[in-house]
Amino acid sequence: MRYRGTRVDEIIAAGSGRVHIRDGASLDARITTLPAPLHEVRLRSAAYLNVAPEEPVVMTELLQHYHRVSRHHVVPRNVLRPPGLAVYTARHHPRRLRYDADACTRVVAHLIERPRAVAAQFSAAALLGITDFADSADTALLGPFNRRITDDVTVPSVRREAADLPTWTLRLGERTLRTTPPMLTLAHCLRAVLDSEHAWSTPAGLPPHPATIRGVQLIDRFRREFGLTADHIAEALHGLIAQRTLTRLLALSDAGADSPPETVMRLVAREAAPHLEWCPQVPVYTDGSVGAPGTRDPGRTLLTVLDLAATACRRFLYYDGDHHLDRSQRDRDSAILAQLTVWNWTGLRVTAGMLADVRHLNALVRALTYPRVLSA
Repeated sequence: MRYRGTRVDEIIAAGSGRVHIRDGASLDARITTLPAPLHEVRLRSAAYLNVAPEEPVVMTELLQHYHRVSRHHVVPRNVLRPPGLAVYTARHHPRRLRYDADACTRVVAHLIERPRAVAAQFSAAALLGITDFADSADTALLGPFNRRITDDVTVPSVRREAADLPTWTLRLGERTLRTTPPMLTLAHCLRAVLDSEHAWSTPAGLPPHPATIRGVQLIDRFRREFGLTADHIAEALHGLIAQRTLTRLLALSDAGADSPPETVMRLVAREAAPHLEWCPQVPVYTDGSVGAPGTRDPGRTLLTVLDLAATACRRFLYYDGDHHLDRSQRDRDSAILAQLTVWNWTGLRVTAGMLADVRHLNALVRALTYPRVLSA
């Protein structure tokens, strides 16, 4: 099937969204860890210990300070993911693999070791700037390989590269890294999710199948970060994802979700109150006026942006991430909530814990939108 995503890839390369990436772009070395060759670190450790590099004590000492990300590369332990997060995400991995190093670091190591390979799936997404869900995913490569799904965190999952595979080249210092372009990357990620090759935590209790929720979260992230419409996705993924499946996912998708939890919050709201039109990113100004979703009026002072709102009845939902625990942020949140209340807005501030209990959150949203439920 001929790849039809080139036009949309070019739109992304022109800078249509919040993430700017193009074929030939340089990755920011300040935020991308370049793995160190194991043999070089081993020689330094041997010299420090004043023993031969082959001595077992060398690797024992080395691994106290470094973590192996591939057969021939390591990174300092201080750049690893938080241990608790690595353990948590491993619970949802199809083979319970625990990845302590982030996806970008791992795929860079594997591409250095395999210059003919191409980053794919969530490894490619990480290189392109879509890091959500990638750090707990297998490193995935395309190239002159027989298909193999890994059961070892230092070994990538590989598939044979198609003869007409479109690729982008990215640069990290003096190194060049090949990756699939954005829309082909999205297609590969969706296939991995729908085929249960990768998974992450989703709340129980929502009608869509967990794989469907993950697919919608993926599409939402690509749309939000690259500034894409549903039509862009439908055009680019034509023939790569079954049409009925793609239509179903796009019907649930929205480009306004700022994070994967906001996608879940929107799905809960639509399930709890389907009679309302829920819109994301609704601006409210200090004069009480409400702007069109996803817009900003430079001539007015912004009070807040409602993560999700049914403007016709003045109902809203916020998703409060970790930064809302900060004292100054809590003070600001309270002031905004007070002003919205004066203007007859009614809403909820939703947390990660509330999203985990979909049934209760559904009841709260129903009570919010059907006032009579409150007195029942």
